[in-house]
Amino acid sequence: MPRVLECSRCGAGISHNDTQCWRCGEPVKGEGGARLSALSMGKAPGPGIRDLRTSANKQVPKIEPAVRPILEPYNGRERELEDREKDVKEMEAALEAESKEMEAAALEMEKERQALKAARDRIAKREEELDAKAILLEDVLTVSQDIKKEAPATLSKDDKEVLQTARTELGSVLGEERERIRREIEREMAEQLTRIRQLEAELRVARSQMEKAEEPVVPVDITKVLSEVSAEMRSQIGAGLPPGSESGTVRTNVEKLDQILAGGVPEGSVVLVNGPPGSMKTSLTYSIMHNAAVKGSMKGMFLSLEQDSASLLRQMARLDMKRDESLDRLMVVDLVDLRRSMEGQSGDWRSIIARYIEETVTKNGLKLLAFDSLESFTAMSETEMTRSDIQDLFDQFRSLGLTTFIISETPLSKLESDTRMELYVADGALELSMKEMGGCHMQRWLRCVKMRGANIDSRFYCMMYAGGSFILSVPMNRGCAQ
Repeated sequence: MPRVLECSRCGAGISHNDTQCWRCGEPVKGEGGARLSALSMGKAPGPGIRDLRTSANKQVPKIEPAVRPILEPYNGRERELEDREKDVKEMEAALEAESKEMEAAALEMEKERQALKAARDRIAKREEELDAKAILLEDVLTVSQDIKKEAPATLSKDDKEVLQTARTELGSVLGEERERIRREIEREMAEQLTRIRQLEAELRVARSQMEKAEEPVVPVDITKVLSEVSAEMRSQIGAGLPPGSESGTVRTNVEKLDQILAGGVPEGSVVLVNGPPGSMKTSLTYSIMHNAAVKGSMKGMFLSLEQDSASLLRQMARLDMKRDESLDRLMVVDLVDLRRSMEGQSGDWRSIIARYIEETVTKNGLKLLAFDSLESFTAMSETEMTRSDIQDLFDQFRSLGLTTFIISETPLSKLESDTRMELYVADGALELSMKEMGGCHMQRWLRCVKMRGANIDSRFYCMMYAGGSFILSVPMNRGCAQ
C-alpha cells in the first residue's frame, strides 16, 4: 500500500507521487520535505484520502463545529426588547390618559370662556344701568343745591328738626339704594366703585354745606316746601325737559344735551355734527330730527347723500325709532329720490341739490334739515368749494328759516385749518369722539365746541344709547372732562 504523506501547508493527505497539494496547490518537493513539514507543524499525520476510501469500516473521528453558541446571548436581548416594549406600552397608555385630561381641560376652558362672555355681557348691561342711575343721582344733587339756594339763610330749631327728619328719611332711601348698587357692583363690576364713591363724596359735601347754613330771618313752612319739591321731583324724574319751554330754540330731546346747550339749539342755526366712523353722529342727528317730529310736531327732512333711505330707516328702527311715528312730519330722502324728483333739471349737482332743498322747504313748510354729509356734497361738485361757497350754502339754509344739522367726517383738528373754514362759518359745532379707557374699553364722548347765542357747557360728556334714548354723563375720568 502506497504511503500517504501530509501537506506541510494545509495538512491534506498527498501521495508520494504528487508534485503539489490537491487542496491548496502547495508544491511538494519530495517525500522527505512533506514529512518534515508535517512534523514541523507539530501535528500527527492523519489519514489520507485514499486511506479513508479503503478503510470503510474504520471509525471516522467526529469533529465538533467551531461555532460560538448564540442562543444564550440572544435570549437576554429578547428579554430586554420585551421590557422596552412593555415600557413603550405603558408610556402610550399614560399619553392617552393625558390626552383625555387635556380634552377635558379644553372643555372646561370653553365653558369658562362662555361664562366669561356672559359675565361681560352682564357687566356691560349693568354699566348702562349704573350710568342711568348716576344721572338720576346728579339730578338729585342739583335739586338739593337748588333747595339750598332758594331756602332762607338760616332755619329755626323746629324747622331744623323737620328738615333733619326729612333728610334722614331721604338719606335712608338713598342709603338703601347705594347699598344695593354697591353689592351688585362688588359682585360684577368692582372697578366701578370709584364712581359711586365720587358721587357719595359730592353728596356729603352738599349736606355739609346745607348744615352750615345761617339762622333764618323769615320762618318758612319746611313741610310744605319739601312736599312741593317732592311732587316736582316725581313729575320731572324721567320726563325730560318739556318741549317749547324756551322760545327760539329747538330741543334735541336729549335731556343732558339740552342742558349743555342752555335749552336747545337756537332756531335758524347751522350746526356741524362732527365725528369719526362709529361715533353715532348719524344716529344722534336722526334722533334729534325724529324726536322733534314726534314730540315737538316740527316738520323736517333728512337728506342722505351716502346711505339709501331703506337702509337708514332699518338702522334707526333697531334703535327704537319707528318710522310710522314720524312718517307725517319727517321726510327721509336719498339720491334715488333726489334724481327722481329733479329729473330733467339742468346744472351741476350742487345747484340741483340746492334747488331741491329750496323747493321742498317752501312746498312743505319744513323747519329742520339734516344733511349727510358735507364731504359727499363737496365731492359731487364739479369745482372745489371755497369759503365763499360754504358761506353761500349756509346763508341759503338760514334764509329759508331752517335749523340745519350738517354731518361732517373731517377731523376737527383739520377743520380748524381748512381753507373752506366751515367750522368758523357754522353757528355751532358738536364734536363726537372715541376714547379708549382701561382694558381696551371704548367710550363715545360728546362736546359742544361752539353755539352762537347760547351759554354752553364746553366740557366732554360720555355718550351712550340705552332704553331708546341717548344718555350723557360726566366721564369717569373727571380730569379729562374739564
